[in-house]
Amino acid sequence: MSLQNDLERPVFEKYIFLAQMKSWLRDQPEVGAALMSGSGSTVFAVLRDSKSADVIATRAREELDPRLWACAAQL
Repeated sequence: MSLQNDLERPVFEKYIFLAQMKSWLRDQPEVGAALMSGSGSTVFAVLRDSKSADVIATRAREELDPRLWACAAQL
């Protein structure tokens, strides 16, 4: 799946952690796509299986930052 946000480039240059988070998400086998929402308030992932949301959230807190906030929603 290919998603694009033209604002990612300037935001990622200023806030490197957001770029690292998106890259980390894209490397996870459960993730089909990852993208920054809008001008940088959120980085989100489209999962291959909705049951993987808690697994990804827990792994992200362990590997990236224990203070990360996550919300799972099915569209």
